Amino acid sequence: MSPRTLTVAAALTAALVGAPALAQSEGAAGSAGSNDRPDENALFGGESEKPAEATPSPSASQDEAPADRPSEDAVFGGDDSATADPTSAGEPAARQPSLTEPSPAPGDRDSDALDGPATRSAFDSDEAVDDPLKIGGQFYLRANVAANEGVSFGNTSFTAPTLVDGYFDARPTDRLRGFVVGRLSYDPTVSTQTTEGAPSNPRVLLDQAWLRFDLARTVFFTVGKQHVKWGTGQIWNPTDFLSPQRKNPLAFVDLRTGVSMVKLHVPWEARGWNFYGIAVVDDLGTDAGAVTDATGGPTRPGGEDPVNRLSRIGGALRAEVVVGPAEVGVSAVAQRGRKPRFGLDLSSALGPIDVYGELAIKKGTDRPLYRLPEGTTLEDIFQNGIQVESYVPGGLTPQVTGGANYTFPYGQNDLAVVGVEYFYNSTGYTSSVGYPYLIAQSAFQPLYVGRHYGAAYLFLNQPFDWDHTAFNFFTLGNLSDRSYTSRLNVTYRALTYLTVEAFGAVHYGHKGGELRLGFSVPDVTVNGEDIQGFSVAAPTFELGAGLRISL
Repeated sequence: MSPRTLTVAAALTAALVGAPALAQSEGAAGSAGSNDRPDENALFGGESEKPAEATPSPSASQDEAPADRPSEDAVFGGDDSATADPTSAGEPAARQPSLTEPSPAPGDRDSDALDGPATRSAFDSDEAVDDPLKIGGQFYLRANVAANEGVSFGNTSFTAPTLVDGYFDARPTDRLRGFVVGRLSYDPTVSTQTTEGAPSNPRVLLDQAWLRFDLARTVFFTVGKQHVKWGTGQIWNPTDFLSPQRKNPLAFVDLRTGVSMVKLHVPWEARGWNFYGIAVVDDLGTDAGAVTDATGGPTRPGGEDPVNRLSRIGGALRAEVVVGPAEVGVSAVAQRGRKPRFGLDLSSALGPIDVYGELAIKKGTDRPLYRLPEGTTLEDIFQNGIQVESYVPGGLTPQVTGGANYTFPYGQNDLAVVGVEYFYNSTGYTSSVGYPYLIAQSAFQPLYVGRHYGAAYLFLNQPFDWDHTAFNFFTLGNLSDRSYTSRLNVTYRALTYLTVEAFGAVHYGHKGGELRLGFSVPDVTVNGEDIQGFSVAAPTFELGAGLRISL
């Protein structure tokens, strides 16, 4: 994607009705290089840090670098320590040790997007290093409250998830690297008694565990559990095929765990092109309900079938080419038991405006959709026995994302970013009437359940004399059911290693819509299936704060 295309971040509830669930933005942890530590965001999920004064060009070759632009990670709540001048003594951001790692090979787009700007190839020499093992991690404390209509102050929902990530980074030579990230999560507000279908508390997860090496400095391999992000969309990312969980686009940190695969990368340095071949040994199903909770794990499995037979190993191909001022990516994924998927994404600069887009196509869906007779109401479904028809579309089911953002100066040395994004989902629903039924069928997928979506945002990085603070205001809307949420994020670098986060959000628009979801359902039988009644109180506002230490 164009490096001037800036990432939207904040938090969204797992079902958009409770406390916000923060998720790890897709990052591929660390390519090998000369720096002492891996990129904090590559390890723990944010878009990687990029210097505000020298952002790489859209081309994989990074020949040109426009100046005076905020870092992508600084936009919307990520750490922005890389934006400070590392030579200015006394500033907390300046004293923060550099966590940015170079990419494993010139023009590796995955690592460029997820690991930070390249400073030296990881495979320039075979010399052994004096200190082959680095150990670090992240300690992340959060507190969130979510108010709902008709709920008293004393009964307002409250969560306090704690997350600890630790990594081991072994580099015995500059051409060989092993990397492991483990995660421990705990929420004192959640019962430690494990119930059926609920995640354990405390919870231990493996985020990444991979080995990287090259063949004659021409073909580069990464083998194991890792992060790979495709596509250019900032909020809706339909061509991000290599993750069974949808990204939570509103989070400070994206807590999705990696996917087990063997990635082969062949760069064409003269043209700035890149080619990838990937074998995937995780299930890549993403059609229903695959979102991350506040601990970094899925609220339900995105991929439901284990890959324990050779016939179930998936395959993926991708090519990234530079065409004039634009970077274009073409990708395809196939796995037995899943529909083949094809994707096209591009990003470019049109004068002062950065534009980007994605197109994802497959035939039909992996899970059934549901159809109601025209004019049906919720009461008709659950009280009058109106039949709900399940079906699988027979034709192509495209998903399209398009967006643009513009960076402009204000004041003497300050920059602002304003952007918009639109998402069309051909398999989405045009009405909120059937949402309770979808939830009962585990087929409600936040931000992918509607037909039309839109978003707008404004970002201010270190405005005026607030040199360690970033603000982001944005609005998301399900245009099909006319429900909306608006949110303000604030990120402050308080001390050398300490980041303070805070946010406030409101929900408005059509009650019962996706972003203001509220309804009551009795115990009924639908299509011969017993469904236990339940109620959801519509959300009104959310408040949250977080403390993050990264070493």
